[in-house]
Amino acid sequence: MDQPTRERLLHAEAARHGIAPDVIDRAVGVIAAVQRRDRADFRENFGGELTPDRWLAAHGVSGFKELCAYAARKAGLADDGGLIMRIVSAVALQPEQRADDRPVQFWARPLTDPAEAAFPAYRVTYEDPQDGISPGFDWSGALLRRTLREATARGRGAVSLEEATGVVAFTEGHLSGAYVARPAPGHTQPTCTRCGQWEKEHTLHERFGSCPEFIAPAVHLTPVPVP
Repeated sequence: MDQPTRERLLHAEAARHGIAPDVIDRAVGVIAAVQRRDRADFRENFGGELTPDRWLAAHGVSGFKELCAYAARKAGLADDGGLIMRIVSAVALQPEQRADDRPVQFWARPLTDPAEAAFPAYRVTYEDPQDGISPGFDWSGALLRRTLREATARGRGAVSLEEATGVVAFTEGHLSGAYVARPAPGHTQPTCTRCGQWEKEHTLHERFGSCPEFIAPAVHLTPVPVP
């Protein structure tokens, strides 16, 4: 007997919950479209392939729940994202195991020391449930660490770290959304020998406290010919 296709398994699981095939297909189509967009963005900005297990590691279970809730609304199922998540998870392929796999931490913990944000560069976006996600900008690791100190000073913000991915999320002041900093080690630039930030970030020194003058490492200085 032929093995049932994944589509048939999905429809059968959805039917157990009273959901018609076309409805679950719409919901799964929304999830697939978002993940295709994220994979394309990952290839463009970071290189490599964003596999489903790495996507989940980057966004966490809460991020997948939010995506399922969004898909449920688009499919006409109100906000029943939990049901969509159960159906999809029941028929999902298990992540491929490799010899060098390490356990993936699907949750974040409080970041207690800005030095734990140890990557040399990050892609930082501002994400708000009401306004969506900003295009994002590249930051030096030094600028992120300085900003984390400012954001958490006097209890004005909170910071979390996903150890498996290095993703840092933090809030600041009265803002309703959160900044999400994803490691981008390939986006580094020459850094200032005094503060560690990039040259273009010195124009922000009044807000973030970087030094007012970019000091280049000696290796990057062009020797002046002696007449």
